[in-house]
Amino acid sequence: MKINKGQFRLSSRSKNIKFELHRGNGHLFSYIINRIRWHLFPKINHVSKFPSHVDIELSSLCNLNCPMCYTTTDEFKQKVSQKSMDFELFKKIIDECVRYNLYSIRLSFRGEAFVNKHIFDMIKYAKDHGIKEVSTLTHGGFLDEEKFEELIDLDLDWLTISFDGIGKTYEKIRYPLKFDDAVNKIKNFHEIKKRRGVVKPVIKVQTVWPAISKNPEEFYNIFDPITDQIGSNPLIDYLHRDTEIIYEDNFTCPQLWERLVIGADGKVQLCSNDEMESNIIGDVKDESIYHIWHGKNMNKARDIQRKHEGVEKLPPCKHCYLPRKTEHETIDLDNRLINVDNYINRDQTVGK
Repeated sequence: MKINKGQFRLSSRSKNIKFELHRGNGHLFSYIINRIRWHLFPKINHVSKFPSHVDIELSSLCNLNCPMCYTTTDEFKQKVSQKSMDFELFKKIIDECVRYNLYSIRLSFRGEAFVNKHIFDMIKYAKDHGIKEVSTLTHGGFLDEEKFEELIDLDLDWLTISFDGIGKTYEKIRYPLKFDDAVNKIKNFHEIKKRRGVVKPVIKVQTVWPAISKNPEEFYNIFDPITDQIGSNPLIDYLHRDTEIIYEDNFTCPQLWERLVIGADGKVQLCSNDEMESNIIGDVKDESIYHIWHGKNMNKARDIQRKHEGVEKLPPCKHCYLPRKTEHETIDLDNRLINVDNYINRDQTVGK
């Protein structure tokens, strides 16, 4: 079983180690324990008392129309509640997480987290009440220097910025954002951290491989000096258009032993890849996270995964990237050889 499949890092080994140390700064022992749980429990099919991590969607809405994203489709808009999470519901979720000593939350899932007008209050509430690691994912369009300073003051641990391509490629995918403005913004964030003598939030830039495959060295040289880590993903079939899919043999998904995913309306998805809500396992407005985590819907899905039958019997698994077979491409980057994984029979065109 491969943990964190579908992600590869372009940063050097030493920089990746520094990223992990800075990510766990202030609670390094708890961070190490959390990482052990994350990697070990799925491999032994151990159901912990409470999830190791909870994803909380602050908003299912996004102000961009990126061509590879499901949020742009009519199907998504029809099936998924288009809203931002209420602050009272968020507090209910955090209060239970704190009671069970949850280590980490990620304030994002499908939409743009900073669409939610309460996001800064939500980060503060989570940190003040004892969540050790709070992270979020953003396209960065709503951020500026003042807001980044506030994220530092709130002790946000980890900020991932989606950044697909260079120049016109970026501007086509992330329209109406501008490439030079976006890069300068990240440069300014880096300088603010240096000036204030802080390591958090660690800043990771995340891209999709086809957007940089023609110029990975240029992309790397732009972002390596101003970020803590550069990551890349293969191009995922978020639009569910692929038909010739080849799956791994005897695949068991790790997510059902790692995390729980809560949508902006309180509905709990089977996993972080059930974007269209084809398998809702509970609702935190009416049930506790604990009971959903140990409930019959989740346990039924775990039994199916133990038998390697997810693709056949669980709707989210059919188009998920985790069970798909990959092929390797080796590239030379910064005098290092890096293995780039791409899904077999996957069109390497952003938007397809």
